[in-house]
Amino acid sequence: MPESRCLQGIWSSPWIFIFAASGSAVGLGNIWRFPYLLGENGGGAFLFVYCVCLLLVGLPILMAEVALGRTVRSNPIDTVNDLSERRLIHSAWVFVPWLAGVTGFLILTFYSVIAGWSMAYIERAVSGQFVGISELGAQSMYNSLLSSPREMLLWHTLFMLLVVLVVGQSVTRGLAALVRILLPVLIVVLLMLAGFALYKGNAWEAAQFLFRWSWQDMTLKVVTAAIGQALFSLSVGMGAMFAYGAYMSKRMSIASACSTVALIDLAVSLLAGLIIFPLAFAFHINVQSGPSLTFVSLPIIFGSLPAGREVGGFFFLLLTIAALTSAISMLELFVAWLHEKYYIARMKAAFLLGFFVWLIGIVVLLSFNHWDSKLLFHLNFFEMLDKLTSHILLPLGAMLLSVLVAWFLPRSVLQNEMVAKKSMCFQWWYYTLKYVSIPVLVLVTFAGWIGV
Repeated sequence: MPESRCLQGIWSSPWIFIFAASGSAVGLGNIWRFPYLLGENGGGAFLFVYCVCLLLVGLPILMAEVALGRTVRSNPIDTVNDLSERRLIHSAWVFVPWLAGVTGFLILTFYSVIAGWSMAYIERAVSGQFVGISELGAQSMYNSLLSSPREMLLWHTLFMLLVVLVVGQSVTRGLAALVRILLPVLIVVLLMLAGFALYKGNAWEAAQFLFRWSWQDMTLKVVTAAIGQALFSLSVGMGAMFAYGAYMSKRMSIASACSTVALIDLAVSLLAGLIIFPLAFAFHINVQSGPSLTFVSLPIIFGSLPAGREVGGFFFLLLTIAALTSAISMLELFVAWLHEKYYIARMKAAFLLGFFVWLIGIVVLLSFNHWDSKLLFHLNFFEMLDKLTSHILLPLGAMLLSVLVAWFLPRSVLQNEMVAKKSMCFQWWYYTLKYVSIPVLVLVTFAGWIGV
């Protein structure tokens, strides 16, 4: 297909695609979710499995999603419809991009609420509320935020407004301009904070925790958690990379671009660990404290440091930036579809979809306080959404998309997309996707269904 086929625009260079895809991949999953999962699952064993899964599961699926997106140069839904009209695949496969889009949409409804917490903590850090705070005080601060629907609504609204304003622009003016600035800033600030943490914290104990492990630590729980995190952190299975692939120039090598994205994703996750764990061990914080590790434990640490106000403010600003670059990709699939299918202006489509995300987000934030009732399986609304998307819909979407590409899309189509310039690289990707990534995804999806 010619470059002009894409109505949304084309990334101006390979690095803009890499920045955009990395921005989608790098988010709360790396800086908030990865450290607490690492802490809960024993450190080194989880990290080892996570790295293996990025190579053998995450990267092949990422390449498959981008390749499929580039075949037709359209939004994911119309891409599959176009391929079916050309009798390359069955029309029933249109279910896959719809599932991916709905998954990203649902994730954004609670992702925005949690991103709002990071915005609230910027204000708390720079105003000096962390200074000298005790463990009881940090827990009370966190509980106070969760019990205040008005404050959470304020930050949730501001965050969604930022997302809508960026997505409403064209690809070249909105997404590309944002990631060109924010991703390098994010990485520089991460490096500065990691250097500070290693200098002030217990670097040796953190290194022991992160990089030492034994086979006894390799439980089924650790393996499934690591695979799930590899999928979540690369944003596969929610249609974001599918949509971004449509804006990728035919001259770009998918293999080299996606490999760079995976490396950046891994580097950011490791940097987040090198920020949190040296300080946690130095201040005797329980690294197995779960999701509250970032919002309860870190304020205690920042409040005990000489430059804690500035360091804390930078960290939560960084968390907000990472959340923003990921959130814009979750809205892109349906915005592009409405724009191309019904010629609705991007800004109007973004506001329309953003409004529905915002509405559902209100129910999510209320599930932390007034509506904290267990609905099904002893889970409240937020917990149900988290389990449904992370453990069932995300791996299911990634699995179906991989099956479509590896088993049903003609191999000649993939070779024409120049997935890899070298034949050996193409063979590795194609057979790894077929015989490693897909079977692993089947197991993870089944494990999610039975609640492992």
